[in-house]
Amino acid sequence: MFNMNFFNNSSSERENPYSKISSEVKRLFSLEVENLQLMLTEKLTLLFGRIALVAVCFVVGATALVFLSMSVADFLLRGLAPCWTYLIIAAFYILIIIIAVAFSRKLIVDPIARFISRVILAPPSADKAEGALTVNPVTTENEEE
Repeated sequence: MFNMNFFNNSSSERENPYSKISSEVKRLFSLEVENLQLMLTEKLTLLFGRIALVAVCFVVGATALVFLSMSVADFLLRGLAPCWTYLIIAAFYILIIIIAVAFSRKLIVDPIARFISRVILAPPSADKAEGALTVNPVTTENEEE
């Protein structure tokens, strides 16, 4: 009439609650590791993509600058001696270098730091309804209205 197994406390018949918690913690940990891998992949893709873009722009820009310098030198050679022409072009490049060094923080360091912090650190926003921190999704102008 009565099921006597109900009163039997053998571990083989009942599931241990600690093993269930342990398996859930392991599952949560594996999901967090997978999430971390995906986020790292995304951030590195953005970073390396930007580095490749800057490298290509640098090479193309340097080539264009060489040709531009040759055309300016050819133009100046019509009215000046060759030594003065090349000295004027060299002085222009030295002036550009001095300006770049003087404003290096504003022109180089700050934009790089801003980009890297934007890629690595997602801006948190306070969720007023929940009181929890969430990440702002990227929205377009049409979605904001």
